[in-house]
Amino acid sequence: MIKANRSRGSLSHPPQFTSSFVMKKRLRFKATAAATTVLTVSSFGDLWCVAATTTSAYQLAQFVRVKKIEMWGPMASDLVPVTVSCDWTGSNSPGFFGKSNRVSDTSMGSAECAHISTRPPTGSQVAEFLPASNSATVCSLVYPLGAIIDITYDLVVRDDAAAQSVTGAVAGATVGANYIRSLDSPTATNLVPVSYSTI
Repeated sequence: MIKANRSRGSLSHPPQFTSSFVMKKRLRFKATAAATTVLTVSSFGDLWCVAATTTSAYQLAQFVRVKKIEMWGPMASDLVPVTVSCDWTGSNSPGFFGKSNRVSDTSMGSAECAHISTRPPTGSQVAEFLPASNSATVCSLVYPLGAIIDITYDLVVRDDAAAQSVTGAVAGATVGANYIRSLDSPTATNLVPVSYSTI
């Protein structure tokens, strides 16, 4: 019987499987003011969280990997050009390696908004899975008021017993509810999520 099973490509025991939840997600954010924002690994690690109390929340990701950032910068009403840029900062963070790479675009006239679509430099550490609580710099964004920023990232859902608090302050949360935080939540609340509950 065992020989027959092998001949059909089956096993005599349950096959191995990966129990970890690994997800790919695209999230959208809107800029409430023009700014330059530095994003760290924890900026992405803090995004999806669950409220423990009305003033505290925990990361649901244990590891994150940034795949792509896309930005649209609306032209000003007076048609003065606006610029969006993403600077992958490479080795500027201690212990991180990889070339720096800045991608930039500028609006023109009344019909063409500024737009970029960029990925972490190939071979850089920011292109790999990193601990969600890590405070190392990933990139720096420049954008005007009303800019739309889409981020695509992979995350490994936390499956250990250790709870990791989000970095920024929490207020008005509903205990047990899931939230998406501002993209810049460790230091500000300028890049607010679109079409999702936030704290």
